[in-house]
Order: sequence, then structure tokens, then C-alpha cells
Amino acid sequence: MTDLTGTPQIFGTWEALTAVSHHYAAMNLHATHLANHWRRNSLSSDYWAAYAALQIPETVPTGWLRRDDVNYVLSYLLNELFENCAKFSAGPEQTVHYQAWFEDERMVFQFTNHITPAGERPFITLIQELLTSDPDELYFQKLEENAEQEISASGLGYLTLIKDYGIQFGFRFRPINAEITAVDVQAHVSLKEAAF
Repeated sequence: MTDLTGTPQIFGTWEALTAVSHHYAAMNLHATHLANHWRRNSLSSDYWAAYAALQIPETVPTGWLRRDDVNYVLSYLLNELFENCAKFSAGPEQTVHYQAWFEDERMVFQFTNHITPAGERPFITLIQELLTSDPDELYFQKLEENAEQEISASGLGYLTLIKDYGIQFGFRFRPINAEITAVDVQAHVSLKEAAF
């Protein structure tokens, strides 16, 4: 599955952003540390959610999300993404890179972790299902599947975020070498209530 020519594969809503695009924040972590000390996932997500939510004024116009609501949604979103990096990183490269861009009407969060090339196909199959199916129907289908069998990568977290909070996701797979593929996940969050 890996394209060793170095050509990335992109799925969903993807945008090329740079550190100087807008107000920007970043952090590097280690996937093994996140996995071995699970509390670090929620601590990191709560910290960055609160940091990002301070971008929102104390009072907002009608139709915009309040600071507390943004903090809640981002804490849930970021916890899901930190935990996915902890659970699914594989191979010799264990760096997890977090980036965030804050704009007037939206925020974009990007996580990069690394997997082995063998892990690409199952993840891409899941992504394509998430991006092409009706979120409500797929959500209940996945709930039933989870009740019948133990599934570690069902996509329920992504589905909840898409279905209930209007989050748009983008995925990029970048082959590094024969042993490592970088996986970038972008989450686009509108700050307007209509997105929910």
C-alpha cells in the first residue's frame, strides 16, 4: 500500500497550513509516554482546549459558540486525537506532533503520528467508510458491531465528532521510508453554532 515515491495520499478536508499562516501553537510528545501514562492524554487535551478557548471573547454575538462550549468540544476532540496517537502509533518513530491554528471563525488542529506501512490499509478503509457513509446510520451500525464483538478501531469517536459537532476531518499518509508512514489528521472546527 505504501507509495515509496513519497507521494502523499489525502482523504477528506485537507488544507496546507504553515506555522506562520495564523495564530499558531505546537508541541511534540512521545507516543510511548502517552500510552504508558494514559492520564497525559486528558491532561494535554484539557490544557490545549483551555488555551484555544481563551481565543473566544467572554461575550460573543448571537450564532457564535460561547467560550465554555468551545472548551468542552475541543477537550473531547483533542482527547480523542491524543488517545488515537497513543493507541495506534507503531514502528521505530514514536514522535507525536501537535499543531493548532486559530482564526476568527474557525480553528484547525493537526496531529501527526507514525505507523508501519502494514497499518495503512485498515486505517484507509475505515477513513473511506467514515467519509462516504451517512454519519447517523454508520454510528448505529458501529454501535451494534461493538456490542457483538470487541473492536479496537471502530471509528466511533470520529463519527460522534462528525455527527454531533460538525467537525470536518482530513487525513494524509506520507511515506517516510520502508518502515515508517507519517499519518497527519486534521480537524476543522467552526466557531459558529450552525455547524453543530
